Amino acid sequence: MEKIKDYFRAWDFSRYVRMGMGVGLGIGYAATGESIYLLGAIIFSVQALFNMGCPGGTCETPAKPTQKKQVMEFEKYEPNKQKN
Repeated sequence: MEKIKDYFRAWDFSRYVRMGMGVGLGIGYAATGESIYLLGAIIFSVQALFNMGCPGGTCETPAKPTQKKQVMEFEKYEPNKQKN
């Protein structure tokens, strides 16, 4: 249950607007039976759930920064100098 709460805490205003439009268009489809409302409801709902926006991610909202853990440590390579 905590994961679900954390998922929705990460949402911003634009995701709530998209989900609201998806739900509104879904209600419009249920009331009228017009398939264009269903198409709009699916598009907006999927965009909100998966945080997708414009092609190429230009409208995507940024995710919260996470702490990066160092996985490997590398040493600088220095070749041996040989005198002839």
